[in-house]
Amino acid sequence: MRNRVVAGLLAIFLGSFGVHKFYLGKNGQGVLYLVFCWTGIPAFVAFIEGIVYLAMSPEAFDNRYNLGISGTGGRVMNQLVTLKELMDQGIISPSEYEERRQKLISRI
Repeated sequence: MRNRVVAGLLAIFLGSFGVHKFYLGKNGQGVLYLVFCWTGIPAFVAFIEGIVYLAMSPEAFDNRYNLGISGTGGRVMNQLVTLKELMDQGIISPSEYEERRQKLISRI
């Protein structure tokens, strides 16, 4: 699970090389930062991104970079609970529940 403080510090101190982008799983953007690191533009943008990461709430960071997982809470967990309630109420079949559950779990 990615940490917003680590991402923020990587962006501030090593952002010109795109290290924070690689850490966040944005490899394509990380390569762009590497290609243009000699211009200084990625360093400026990364510094701003680092401040944004550090100022972002933990929930917002988790929703964006950790697929909504925040400890035991989060978007994916809430969707799983909702799915179970739908099956218990008979709105969806057990096979449909299992199919959707597998899709959600595969995102983690």
